[in-house]
Amino acid sequence: MNSEQIFQLALGLNEPWYVSKVEFLDGDYQKELHLTIDYKVGFFIDKTGKSTVHDRVDRKWRHQNFFEHKCYLHCKIPRVKTVENKVEQVSVPWAREGSGFTLLFEAFSMLLIEQEMPVNKVGKVIGVYPNRIWNIFNYWLGIAYCGADHSDISTLGIDETSSKKGHDYITVAVDMKTSRVVHATEGKGADTITKIADYLETKGTQRQNIKQVCIDLSPSFISGVESEFSNAQIVFDRYHVKALLNKSMDD
Repeated sequence: MNSEQIFQLALGLNEPWYVSKVEFLDGDYQKELHLTIDYKVGFFIDKTGKSTVHDRVDRKWRHQNFFEHKCYLHCKIPRVKTVENKVEQVSVPWAREGSGFTLLFEAFSMLLIEQEMPVNKVGKVIGVYPNRIWNIFNYWLGIAYCGADHSDISTLGIDETSSKKGHDYITVAVDMKTSRVVHATEGKGADTITKIADYLETKGTQRQNIKQVCIDLSPSFISGVESEFSNAQIVFDRYHVKALLNKSMDD
């Protein structure tokens, strides 16, 4: 088994894709591994056996490091003619369309974020500008957001937090049973409760199905919950209750 076959196996490539070239660039300041992926000749054909390949687009993706060295995949992706006489680029199994990273690289980036590592730190660790990590994060967050099913939520926890220094607030709603964030919206007034209720209805949870909401002592939150979740029992979180008791005792 040669190096091309080893890397093909490691990447999990199946027909028609295969690794045709392995190149290790040994520079003075940086060492990089470059893998060229090709496809089997005669795979993209029509019913008559004629090739449907219109042209090829040269693409490059950042992959997970090979030991401590950066690794890149290269491929001239075929664009093929369809039965409608249109030209479409073939999808590749190692990366999503429009991304400059492989799926495994993106998965590793998301794993670091999931472990509560700041995006700027993630970029520094894997050697990528933070704005590109944000692009990865926003894409997969959007996918998860669109596919979320909150139809079984009955207990909510709602609280505000400052998004940056100053008074830019974000109100966050959490499913208390699973401890998962279900929605976040700008502001901290009663209208944020309305936005949360509206969002939940688009995901299968009707307002009347919410039985309990845990909030702080904010009059805006109390008003919003009473208006939007009329069937819900309001529970004040113990942190704010303790803080109020301590203040009263000090006074």
